[in-house]
Amino acid sequence: MNVETPIVVRVDNVGAIFMAENVSVSQRTKHIDVRYRFVQEFVMDGFLKIIFVRTADNDADIFTKNLIGDLHEKHRDKMVGAKGRDV
Repeated sequence: MNVETPIVVRVDNVGAIFMAENVSVSQRTKHIDVRYRFVQEFVMDGFLKIIFVRTADNDADIFTKNLIGDLHEKHRDKMVGAKGRDV
């Protein structure tokens, strides 16, 4: 199977992006050190590329956050393929 690299991971958490791209350990992060080092290694090797995604562009937010009506409808319409028509 051919995979195009870098694999793009879209994230809406600035702290997670910072941890994946920076080599630092603190008392607050040492319990997850092994897990995030695994991801961090992929980022440093260029296998993964992490991109910040705002709520207005993040379709997954419809499942995880209370969105205002316009954003909810935008993401809903995008998922059900209802461009420009009433659902």
